[in-house]
Amino acid sequence: MTETPGTPHPGDGLLRVAEAVHAGEVSVAFRNGPTVLAKVGDKLLDIAEASQVPMESGCRMGMCGSDPIRILEGEQNVSPMRSAERRTLERLGLGTGCRMACVSRVQGPVIVDPQPARDAPIEADADEPRRLVTGVDDALRQSIRRVVVVGAGVAGVTAAEELRRALPDAELTLVGDEPYPFYNRMSITRLVSESASIESLYLNRRDWAESRRIDYRRGVAATAIDRANHEVELADGQRLPYDRVVVATGARPLVPPIDGFGADGSFVMRTIDDAVQIQQHIRRRRCRTAVIVGGGLLGLEAAYYIAQLEVRVFVLDRGPWPLSRQLDEQAGMLVWEMLSDLGIEVRSRAEAQRILADDRVTGVELLDGTEIDAELCLVATGIIPNSELADAAGLEVGAGITVDDGMNTSDPHIFAVGDVVDHDGRRYGLWPASVEQAQVAATKMVGGEAAYRLAAPPARLKVPGIDLLSVGVVDARGGESRTVAVSAYGTRRYRKLVLEDGRLAGAIILGSPELFDNVTAAVEQGLDVGADLDALEQGKWQALSRALEDETLAR
Repeated sequence: MTETPGTPHPGDGLLRVAEAVHAGEVSVAFRNGPTVLAKVGDKLLDIAEASQVPMESGCRMGMCGSDPIRILEGEQNVSPMRSAERRTLERLGLGTGCRMACVSRVQGPVIVDPQPARDAPIEADADEPRRLVTGVDDALRQSIRRVVVVGAGVAGVTAAEELRRALPDAELTLVGDEPYPFYNRMSITRLVSESASIESLYLNRRDWAESRRIDYRRGVAATAIDRANHEVELADGQRLPYDRVVVATGARPLVPPIDGFGADGSFVMRTIDDAVQIQQHIRRRRCRTAVIVGGGLLGLEAAYYIAQLEVRVFVLDRGPWPLSRQLDEQAGMLVWEMLSDLGIEVRSRAEAQRILADDRVTGVELLDGTEIDAELCLVATGIIPNSELADAAGLEVGAGITVDDGMNTSDPHIFAVGDVVDHDGRRYGLWPASVEQAQVAATKMVGGEAAYRLAAPPARLKVPGIDLLSVGVVDARGGESRTVAVSAYGTRRYRKLVLEDGRLAGAIILGSPELFDNVTAAVEQGLDVGADLDALEQGKWQALSRALEDETLAR
């Protein structure tokens, strides 16, 4: 066909359609992997997972350090780095160009190395140490020559890291009772399905302690704190003198009184060893059915990975729907359906009374007399603080070690952080809380100004295929409270905001992970969204991003 001047080419229409489809998309190339198109604003971790690029995931907040990447080209096309991410990269010893994939959003084309080699530490921001020790008491700092941190989980490791910044010349000892280096406890469920190796969970470089002049005592427990002589006694008989102690002994699984627990095939899951033992039992006994007692975050995440081994999984939940403390009924029922599609059967308002066993587990009997045949029973009903060390030392202990806003215990020479503490009658059991508490303790130890305030800790379900966030309150409490809910009929996408006096007090998001960061920040700030209610009710939640920017500029 001969074209005349001004006659549109037959392919022009298709080209315009293609351009419209890809509007707002950018190229993301993975080294030794695929090159894909991604939406502007997508996180590199989400892009990698969707593209089947192998990458570990953890807290998804840039704090744990499980998913570092290196930007080979286009560094200017990635969202700015925040202090939490910078500190994580410093701890990992990663150089210039490295980022945490879970908090890095693409704003233009980039080329990414998903497996960066670990090299010399990046230079810390010069303002960071000064910010940490604002208002420091120099005389107090000089008097602290020896510090012992008891516990080498996220709270203890963060405390050691922050204390080295605050006390560059002090003797610093970190004591941990597990034989493993610092690892991602949030990902141990992946060991059950063998979708992760033990080594892949390690979060620090091998010379982390040595490079920071930290005496790391691994695989040895602290058995006593001798407050009169200012010494910490270890299980191997050594005594460590101290000027200050940070207790970060964490927590252990809470096991309710279930008759028969302890039989071969009954488990809890808190450590690497726990997860490995569960995996080995499933393989050795060729388990076909498992019962999980407890429908919280850990129970559901464990259920998913056990189900990946072709095991039928029953979850016993005391509540009316899964995660009933974090979700309202509509969100809970949607999650219930999604879990069912994954081969996980949730029994609501169900409790275990007895584990049936001969030489090993054969089933579980419920309170109503129902019996479920099973070769494995995992109890995931919460945690209890490991506060015995503090209690024996005569410190004030309630539900955990009692601390004030500065993480001080009843002894001015001893601080406590992490899952072991009782702060204002609350126990958090969350990674971000442990990190912030450790930072506050290090600052207060040297006379700086800091106070722990985590009013709305977010909860995220880490089950592939279920994008779920719950933060703050989940139901309006009357008075001036109200809700804004958006649910697409026929889909499993759900969004809900809870407002009190026009300010955000809580949210539930199912199926829209791109909103998680803005919604979490908005709830934590108690953002006033009165002027944006119409847009929010129409589902135009981009208004939150604009409101957050306006709030930041106004400060």
